[in-house]
Amino acid sequence: MTSMQKTAAERLLGAYPPGRLVPVPDDLALADESEAYAIQARVAASLGMPCGWKLGGIVRGETPRYSRLFSELCRPSPARFSHEDFHRVYLEPELAVVLGEPIPAREAPYGQEEVAACVASLHAAIELVDSRFEAWPEVPPLWQLADGLSHGAFVLGSGTSSDGLGSMRDAAYRLCLDDEEVLAGAGGHPGGDPAELLVTMINARIRASGEGFAAGDVITTGTFAGVIPMLPGQRASLRFLEIGEVVLDLS
Repeated sequence: MTSMQKTAAERLLGAYPPGRLVPVPDDLALADESEAYAIQARVAASLGMPCGWKLGGIVRGETPRYSRLFSELCRPSPARFSHEDFHRVYLEPELAVVLGEPIPAREAPYGQEEVAACVASLHAAIELVDSRFEAWPEVPPLWQLADGLSHGAFVLGSGTSSDGLGSMRDAAYRLCLDDEEVLAGAGGHPGGDPAELLVTMINARIRASGEGFAAGDVITTGTFAGVIPMLPGQRASLRFLEIGEVVLDLS
């Protein structure tokens, strides 16, 4: 790791609450995704116990970007977080899988049926979005990647046993804040089919790192409908029809 990457990681770590937000560095230049991932990995090594992965910064037709989930920032539904533990709180309605079998590293890419066979269950999930940068959401993509794709925390809801991954593409969902509907739809994930995104990400990470995935890993596949702000005192409830539901209270 270069001195620049170490400096960038130290700034990001210092900006986690109760630290203060930082500006996007104008004295540090990121050359490419590999450099951003190196910074992300150094930050992640100091944050907690890894328990899975998130996809984010997804652009249709491009390889999904990814970052770590941590046991200390993941809770089962119904969950409660304090707004004081974040700089800001935005919500993303997502579908997540839990692996029942490991996916070992190998040279040949995995197909969707092979990945599906390793998935134990499919769940409704909420990601809490935060950022260590003052200018969020106007943050360059490489710096968002270095900052863990603006990950704040994660709530895993109820789910269903996996019977393939075909139900992910057109899943119907409804997100409410204090019983008022704020998002609803059926399918329409901005990155395309979440199952395809999942498989692409698994193959991309194995190719880049030479490392596989462990049984028990959670992988959440990105927002279906952007982000929604959440205020202290509110309750969020998300339901994916025939899949599961998740509840989050913010104090």
